[in-house]
Amino acid sequence: MTTSRPKKRGLWIDTILISSVFVLSAVLLFFFLAPKNDKESSVTNGVALAAPPEHQTKDSKFTGIKIASIISGDERMPYSIEYPQTEDKEFNKVIKDAVYKTRDTYLASMEEILQKDADKVGKLTITFKTLHHKKNYYSFVLTQNTYKGTGSKEKTIQTFMYDKKNNKQLFLNNVIKNENNLSKLIPFVEKQIKSDDQFKSYINTTKLKNATTPTFSNYKNFSLTDSSLYIYFDGAKLSDNNNAISKIKIPLSSVNSILAKPFQIAGINPDGTKKKQIALTFDDGPNAKVTPKILKSLKKYNAKATFFMLGSQAMYNQKLAKKVADAGHEIGNHSFSHTNLITLSNKKIKAEINRTNEEIKKATGEKPTLFRPPYGSINERVRSQNKLPVILWDVDTLDWKHRNPKTLLTMVKQYSHDGAIILMHDIQPTTAQGLDSVLAYLQKQGYEFVTISELKR
Repeated sequence: MTTSRPKKRGLWIDTILISSVFVLSAVLLFFFLAPKNDKESSVTNGVALAAPPEHQTKDSKFTGIKIASIISGDERMPYSIEYPQTEDKEFNKVIKDAVYKTRDTYLASMEEILQKDADKVGKLTITFKTLHHKKNYYSFVLTQNTYKGTGSKEKTIQTFMYDKKNNKQLFLNNVIKNENNLSKLIPFVEKQIKSDDQFKSYINTTKLKNATTPTFSNYKNFSLTDSSLYIYFDGAKLSDNNNAISKIKIPLSSVNSILAKPFQIAGINPDGTKKKQIALTFDDGPNAKVTPKILKSLKKYNAKATFFMLGSQAMYNQKLAKKVADAGHEIGNHSFSHTNLITLSNKKIKAEINRTNEEIKKATGEKPTLFRPPYGSINERVRSQNKLPVILWDVDTLDWKHRNPKTLLTMVKQYSHDGAIILMHDIQPTTAQGLDSVLAYLQKQGYEFVTISELKR
């Protein structure tokens, strides 16, 4: 009896061990062979990605804009893709979907090619360039280069425009008032294409006519800078040369009248002649009692101004500082404590400027674009501690001294001229009282109210 028990127990243990090994092997086999649900391990139409891609994100030189990248070092179908990433999830999805669609199409094509010839090697690259118009509008120009192991390389352009202030995508019909106005672009397009060495020998007149018909769909690939509108055409749509991209440059001054108001160049009349301009500037704020009254008067006359803020005031009046920025006015740095910077050490000068930059950024979301030293006191040593453009003034209203609304108007009448920068202070109640009369007078004289950056442009 005693000799049979160990044998039964040994058989039982062996059976369990063998079963366990079998089950474990089956699980592992299933794990390795089962289809993955991860988006990066499969693509549309069932095309497998041979090599998992690497993802990276880094800052760009533009605040709030990052550079996202996807890179696969696969031996047969490698790709390298860069695309912009903003603070708006919806806009990001539009761009990401577009580049992933391009990638998946490339991989599907390469899969078919490799089934016929396993030695072929393809390559896909997508890069992008960022252009900006004024301070809130960004154009992203994505350039795609594709090679599928045979034939010539293909090059295409896709563009996206982003309104940073309102976190939304813009299209050409947001920039140009209506579709009929597109006909004004055609002469620029035809002239530049016919003089372009890449195209003039290959122009297909039928293609050219169809591609330049004034419809928003024909002009969907565009970008915008402070001075120009660019329209992009794939070569295949214009000529018999498929490998070139035509980039048409159109000066905004030539089409200013057909642009929607936010995109028009300040200082240009409908006939293309220059308007008289004047830049109103306000120092030492924001002030809780005076600045709101200043903003109200500016809004009444649709006037944009530049506010040189003290860091200490921006810190204590954050909501008001943001209200100034949100109204479309330009923000400048006026030091933190209104000290005569010439009397300070380099270290303290930097501290005055940098702390103010930080407080304004904290309040408004944007760093100041300009610098005005307290009292206008500046020398080369102070300039060397600051990277922002230094802005002084042409007309000093002396509002801080006389504190009289009527005298304020008298000073403006006496000294104002085209291109003038007028100095006032949004801490003086009498300045707020007299501003309406100043604005009414200047408007009657034909002046356009612009920010410093618009004036300098």
